[in-house]
Amino acid sequence: MASLFISRGIHSLIASRDTTLGSNIAWGGITKRDEPTDHKVAGTVFWVLVAVNFCILVPVFFVLVYTIDRLFPTLAIVEADSPPEYELVTGRESNTGVGKVNVGSSSKDAIVPDDVNESSSSKLMPDETAGLPSTPSKPVTSSLFGTLRLLRSSGTGIFKAYRWRFLYNCVWGFAFGIVSQVPYMPVVASAVVASLAATKVETAWTHAVLSAQYDGYLYKKLPSYITILKATAIPLAAEAVLIQVINAIAILSFGKRTGSADGMGVIPQYEKSTSITALCMFLVTFFTLYACLLIPVEVILVRTRAAMLADDVPTMVQLDSSIRVQNEEDLGFMSWLHAWKTFSRASWIRIAKVNAKSLGAMVGTEIVAGALIILQFWIFTVATQPARPH
Repeated sequence: MASLFISRGIHSLIASRDTTLGSNIAWGGITKRDEPTDHKVAGTVFWVLVAVNFCILVPVFFVLVYTIDRLFPTLAIVEADSPPEYELVTGRESNTGVGKVNVGSSSKDAIVPDDVNESSSSKLMPDETAGLPSTPSKPVTSSLFGTLRLLRSSGTGIFKAYRWRFLYNCVWGFAFGIVSQVPYMPVVASAVVASLAATKVETAWTHAVLSAQYDGYLYKKLPSYITILKATAIPLAAEAVLIQVINAIAILSFGKRTGSADGMGVIPQYEKSTSITALCMFLVTFFTLYACLLIPVEVILVRTRAAMLADDVPTMVQLDSSIRVQNEEDLGFMSWLHAWKTFSRASWIRIAKVNAKSLGAMVGTEIVAGALIILQFWIFTVATQPARPH
């Protein structure tokens, strides 16, 4: 949405009302100055604005697509419906036998296990003021700001486990690139094979997100690749197929393909590529199908992978008790059914709210960023217009 909004706005500014490049006011304001010195100054100011916007928007972009879109739903999927209150931890470190864990300094959202052999979801730190266990409260992941405070207080920051995610993207992309070179190999088949090849790395990412330990110690405690493959094969295949189906159905909103927007034929062009109505229909169709089809599969995958987390690993949030029921030996091709059947109605409602809030935050931020870029570009073109003779 934001990319189309920005491109249409900038195109209208550059194109203006003139049809020829020589008489275009906006283009002449950038490239045709009365003095060479003015042209150099305008060019310098333009690239300074580009650099400033890049430094500001890139971190915001990563927060949107990783922290809000990936971390928040993952934590919400596994958290118990009525967890005990998360207590304030002031600069404590937990010795877990494999390494120290910095739990944070100023938040009620951190959990520290009293016993190194006991998970944080089974026994919480007692209230330091009252000396009694705290009372139940609503899940911390029901609030975006609460989840953000939880991540910041954990000592790992809002980009927790990003190294595992980057590694997963590399493995998936490498496997997809190799398999897709096979003649007559469908794209969906290549996606399925790539997902199956990278499933252990993605499981490590899930464990790194849920755990309060440092990322480097988790890979040693992962089950074997065969065990993970059997438990996640069916949901992963379903996810890859659904992504292709959703994209194919949603793209019908733009009509028939009329060609390519670039000379290499990479970017497709459709009959209604520039239509705002078609764009709105595409977004509504895409997000509706995503919510109804893809989110349930993601819930199954996350909960199945969370069941493989070692019992002695302290967690960021209290895990749903049904997740800990499964043992590594019991995991098989149909173990995903347990994750589906044990997901409560309250958890479904919370997941729907979290995804709605995440979507609202992403769309709102993109619109604001696009409006600011267009405003800056408009001010720049007006300020750099050559003076007209009276």
